[in-house]
Amino acid sequence: MVHVHDVVVVGAGPGGAAAAHFLSARGLDVVLVDRAEFPRDKTCGDGLTPRALRILDAMGLLTDVEAQACAVDGYEVVAPNGRSTTAAITGDYRALVIPRLTLDQIILNRAIASGATFEPRVTIASIAPTQAGAQARAVDGRTYAARVALVATGAATNVLRQSGILRQQPRGMLAARAYFDNLERDLPRTFQLRFDGVPSPGYGWVFPTSRRAANIGVGFLPQRRSGTAAQAFERFTRVGSIARTLQGASQTGPLKGYPIRVDFLRAPTFAENTLLVGEAAGLVNPLTGEGIDYALESGKIAAEHVVRGLTSGVHHAWLTDYDRLLRARFEKVFRFSEWIRDWYCKPPLLNLLVPLANRHPELRQQLAHIVLGEREPHGYGPMTLAARLLVYLAGHRAARAHD
Repeated sequence: MVHVHDVVVVGAGPGGAAAAHFLSARGLDVVLVDRAEFPRDKTCGDGLTPRALRILDAMGLLTDVEAQACAVDGYEVVAPNGRSTTAAITGDYRALVIPRLTLDQIILNRAIASGATFEPRVTIASIAPTQAGAQARAVDGRTYAARVALVATGAATNVLRQSGILRQQPRGMLAARAYFDNLERDLPRTFQLRFDGVPSPGYGWVFPTSRRAANIGVGFLPQRRSGTAAQAFERFTRVGSIARTLQGASQTGPLKGYPIRVDFLRAPTFAENTLLVGEAAGLVNPLTGEGIDYALESGKIAAEHVVRGLTSGVHHAWLTDYDRLLRARFEKVFRFSEWIRDWYCKPPLLNLLVPLANRHPELRQQLAHIVLGEREPHGYGPMTLAARLLVYLAGHRAARAHD
């Protein structure tokens, strides 16, 4: 007789492992599978925003993560012309930088401690609905039957396409990152987002992993002339202050490139008896490329929804309710971030916006909300931002004319 689990979770990254933890903590029979053996590296920027720390705290992991992370107290945005604006991260939670090799193992360990069964080296080929719920079929012929399936496979789309959930490959971002240590000077404890020397629309980052070590990378929407991620990284690290920062530093490990799905606004979030979590649902911020926080949040949302569904019934209305929950939680910030990326992340505007932010704390705070992926402040949407920016620009030009 085939054993039917309550839930099979495909993908043991932050979203899948968090969902497995929250489900197992409620007493459900959960099997969590991943194609990799853990601990394993994951190419990423390694930044944890305040919204990510809220979920880690709810999982009882914040102290463990803080002990192995580099604390970040602020953010810095550098314009294409090299001008910058900096602000503190305020609130109950700050921010951290921790390599995914470490973070993902911490979260997976919590899922296992909560009761989830973890099976590594399992490559799932497809997921199909069954009379009992759903069945995940591995390439080696093994099958995992469950009442509900969760897919948390990140940017990899093979399972989604082979299962008929994703009809075509979405257009995404490209990114590349490398680790550097032995920097000559202490790094500021900031998330540094840079728009100098990168393809447009795109950004570079410098995230400190210790006082004199960093995760440095670049991400961009590929255009006809943007080149490869490796070429963009090479240009970025040889421009201006980044080149000076890296003088005498040593690269540890290879440069790694990776795709990023940022298509949540157009992506499917469910199939029959199946829910998608994190980047599998396109949940990576289209402006900053941040995805760990959305993976953790959507993993918690999915787990809570599954608990309700296994009580009230897994049916079509339950599935569409999940989509509505995700849209209600994330759609506004994703539309806002896309709008900013497409209309404001242009060199001439950024060169004006950054120095203006230094003179207008309200505008600088709005930049903080954008960079940290926080929800759009009530009554302060894209059109309001545009109107206020026009006022700032008009005042700036009038002052220059007066001078």
